[in-house]
Amino acid sequence: MVPIIAYTENDIKKVAEGKTKEIFTISNHDEYVLIRSKNRITAFNAQRSNQIEGKGAIANDTTCNVFEYLNALGLKTHYVERGAENEFVALSCKMIPLEWVARRIATGSFLKRNPGVKEGYRFNPPKLEVFFKDDANNDPQWSEEQILEHRFEFNGLKIGKREINSMKRQTDVIFRVLEKAWNAEGCALIDLKVEFGVTKNGELVLADVIDNDSWRVWAGRRPSSTTRQTVLSRLKASGRCCVVET
Repeated sequence: MVPIIAYTENDIKKVAEGKTKEIFTISNHDEYVLIRSKNRITAFNAQRSNQIEGKGAIANDTTCNVFEYLNALGLKTHYVERGAENEFVALSCKMIPLEWVARRIATGSFLKRNPGVKEGYRFNPPKLEVFFKDDANNDPQWSEEQILEHRFEFNGLKIGKREINSMKRQTDVIFRVLEKAWNAEGCALIDLKVEFGVTKNGELVLADVIDNDSWRVWAGRRPSSTTRQTVLSRLKASGRCCVVET
C-alpha cells in the first residue's frame, strides 16, 4: 500500500517527548505528526521504568490495530496510517490534559481511593472517571465542575458541557467495543484509559495511543499474578493480554 504521507528521517523534527513515546512534525505536512513508541516500560507514574527490546514495536502495532478497528466502526480518531514498525502518522492535535478511565471491575488504584469497595466489584454500566494530567501532583482525579471551571480551549474549541459529555460517551463506547473484542479472544477488559485532542480544524477526536500500557486485561475473569515484564515477553510472541496498573 502506498503511504498517504511519505517521509524520511531527514523530514521529521522532534517537538515533544513523553514517558513512552516521541512526537515529530513532518516537513511539508503541517496537519500531521509522527508518533514513535519507545522501548520503555513504566510503572507508578514513571517512578519505575525499564527498557525492553521490541516493546516499542509491540506497543505501536497494538495502537495501530486498535485505531484501525475504531476508525472502521466510524469513531473519530487522530490515526491516519502506519509508519515504521514503532511509529504511526496521526492528525496534529492539541491534547486535552485529561485522562478518561472506564472500569468494569474494581481493582488497582480504584480500591485505594475507595476503600469501602471490595476487590472484584463489577460496574454496570462501566464506571467512568477523569484525571487531570499533572505528574507533580500524581494526576489528581477531577470532577466535571473542575473541568468547566478551568475553561480549556484548544484550536478554537472551548471545552464545555457538550464536549465533556462527548468525551464521556466516546469513552464508554470505546470501552464497550474493545471489551467485546477482548471477550471474543477469551479475555476480559477490566479497565481502559484514553485521551482526547482537538485537531487544527477544531474537531474533538480520540488521540494519543491505546496500547498495552492503556488497559488492564485478564485471561478470564480473575486477576493474574504475572509480572509486567513476563507479560511483555509473552507479547513478543502473541501480542495479546497485558495487566497494567491504572
